[in-house]
This record gives sequence, C-alpha cells and structure tokens, in this order.
Amino acid sequence: MKLLVVSAVLLLTTGCGLGTLSSTSTSPITVPASTKVNGIVMGGQQPVGGISLQLYTVGMTGYGSAATPLGAPFVTTAYGNFNLPAYTCPGDAMTYIVGTGGQPIAAVGSTPAVTNTNLALMVGLGKCSTIANNFIDMNEVTTVATVWALSPFMTNATHIGSSATNTVGIANAFANINKMVNTATGAVSGPSLPSGAVLPLAQINTLADILEQCINSGGSDGVASNGTSTGNGCDKLFYLTGGTSDTISAALFIAQHPSTNVASLNMLRSASPVFSPALDVNLPPLSWSIVITHSGGGLSNPQGIATDQEGNIWVANAGNSSVSEFNPLGTALSTATGFTQNISVPYALAIDQSGNAWVANSGGNTITKLAPLGTSSTSYGSSAQLNAPKGIAIDGTGNVWVSNSGNASVSAFSSSGAALTGSPYTGSGITTPLAIAINPK
Repeated sequence: MKLLVVSAVLLLTTGCGLGTLSSTSTSPITVPASTKVNGIVMGGQQPVGGISLQLYTVGMTGYGSAATPLGAPFVTTAYGNFNLPAYTCPGDAMTYIVGTGGQPIAAVGSTPAVTNTNLALMVGLGKCSTIANNFIDMNEVTTVATVWALSPFMTNATHIGSSATNTVGIANAFANINKMVNTATGAVSGPSLPSGAVLPLAQINTLADILEQCINSGGSDGVASNGTSTGNGCDKLFYLTGGTSDTISAALFIAQHPSTNVASLNMLRSASPVFSPALDVNLPPLSWSIVITHSGGGLSNPQGIATDQEGNIWVANAGNSSVSEFNPLGTALSTATGFTQNISVPYALAIDQSGNAWVANSGGNTITKLAPLGTSSTSYGSSAQLNAPKGIAIDGTGNVWVSNSGNASVSAFSSSGAALTGSPYTGSGITTPLAIAINPK
C-alpha cells in the first residue's frame, strides 16, 4: 500500500496486508436467485438497457490472474434493471460484476437505442456470502471506486487476482471500495468511510464525469483524436489513456498512470457535470491518485509509517512522543493520545513477523518493541548503543538494524533486544544516517 504522511495519515486506495485471511471459507457457497440480489445500471443519471452483465470471483493464482465467471451472462431490461441469477462461489471469494455494451437512453422510453460497444462499467461487491439481499446501483462512480481500489491486482476487467498468500490484501482492497462509494446508491461517499476521514469527492466525481462522456454516447466514431479538439468523448478518452478501447480499461490506465495527461483528461468532463461537486475544468488536480485523509489516533508531526501483515497502519509521531495505529479502513485503533509507553520522539518504525512494531526513539536513545494494539511495550538499548536513531529495519532472521544520526553509526539487535557483537558499527561510508533498509540475501 502506498502511503503519504504530512499532518495526518493519507492513504492511497490500494490493498494492504500479507498472509491468509483466516475467516475466508473454502467450501463452495451456493446463492439462489431467491435472495433477491437486484439493481440497476446507470450511465450518468439515465439507465443503460440491454447491457450484458457477468458476475466474477477474483483469481488467486497470482496478481492479475484470470477471474472466474459465475454462471452465464445476464442482461438488463430496457430500463437498466436486473436480477442476479443463482450462482455458486468457489469458497467465500471476493466477487464483482462487469457490464459491457448496452444502450444508454436519453429518457425512459426514448428510441431508437444505439449500442455503445465501448461502454464498460463495474462494481466490486466483496465476499460472496455478504452480497445476498442487496440492491446494487452500478454506474461511473462505482466503476471509479472499484478500479482505483483494485488496480494493484488488476490487468483488465476479467483479470483481477492476487497470490494465494495475500488474501488479506485483496480483501482490504475490496473494503476500500465501500469507503469511496455506496454501492446501493452509486454515490460518494461509502458507508465504510471512517469518522473524521476526508474523501476527495470532487476528484472522484470528475473521474466519473470523464467516463460518462464516453458511456452516454454511441461509442467511438473512429475519428482520429488528438485528445482535445477532434474525436468524440470516447475517442478523446482512449487517445489520452494509451489507446484503450473501453471505459474500464481507460479508468485502469488513469489509476495506474495518475500523473499522465492530467489537465487534458480534466477537460473531458461535461460543462454541466452529471456528478457533483466536480473539479473546475481549468483547475486540474496534481494527479488522479485518490487519497483519503485520516486523522485522530494521536497523530502529531508524524515522521515514520509502516504496515503490518493484516494491513494495519502504524505511525511514529515525533510531535507528542507516541505511536498511532489504524486498521485497513483508517479507523484509529490507538487512543486520542496514541501509544506512549517507552516512546520518546520517534522518527521511524518497522514491523516484525509477529506484528510487533519496533520504534526508533531519537529522544531517548532507545528502541521500543510495541505489541499489537499497544498491549505491551519494552525498551532496549542505551546511549552507549544508540545516538539519535532516525531509521530502523528488520532483516529476515528478525535482527533489528538502526541508523544513528547522532554519531554516524549503525546498531544491530537480536529479536530479543540484545545488542549483536560489534554493535554499533562505523565506517567511512556512514555519515549522519537518517534511514536504513535491508537487501535480500
């Protein structure tokens, strides 16, 4: 997961976590049509009739591996409505729906309908067992939320997958969808957005408006585009997104290349945006990364950040000598003052294989082993071993390595906190070290 830290925690919408999600069922799950999973497909504020829908579960044989179709495709009515047929999941897998083709209509009952072969929409639903008895509103906003959340695991609409050892990561990515959008209404923000979190509403809506200009059209007219003055909404979009040919692929290109053609893409939205609030057409964002800002949990002048195997986020706060912890959705797990026992002006932290956070205390010339949820805290080292430590890393055997900015040295400790023979280490190449990393053997 990519993360930025300033005065609060900024989480890019990607999946975190390594390891196997223990709550995932491995037995097949059959969901009958009587569960009344139904919904509507919308292009902007108008229904899309005759769109072909397919339910999938994600692949688990590698990143971007082929997804598994569940049952046969089904088609919306002329007014965009659908009922999900019976399906069987291979275990309690992560599921999503893709819609392609279809006829966007200007008003209910309008004719004739024109099929847009470049139209592609999607919505991530989550665990197979949790989608029963739900109403789904699939549109451009659900497509943006789904693509941005799943982009690290995705090569196209039918290839979304993870390795078998990272079920936690892809589950966290699906959870991020519900932070951005309410899949029952097709609108931002989602029901899982934590209290105090700030979502870039205008940026998400603008991305949806960009897609809408292609979706509510007859599709590409084949006119060569320069991305601005020639071609229709689809041709301009596809030109600016590397020669893509459908709206999901275009969205994925933007999510994976967020700094490419930013201003030109921003100008593709309608002068009267369907989804609002939207960005000013003349004031593009710095990039199309979707960043959710979180606060609380004791954050104060954060200097270091790390993610554990469950996707929990740990932050070292130099401002109030504390450590904050957040779950993958951004909900604070630490108190309003953070974890403070044995913490003194921390600048960095690293997570070991047991989920403990090791903290470099620049103020106390110590390192601290902090258990998950701050349930215990143990301090190691002294001024004889450590001098204004600013960086920390853990190697494959569990040894803890620390860079000392105060005396141009590197210290090393065992997983039990004992200094290794010869530590601290010095050398002509070490001068005021501020960070440290371990290379693979």
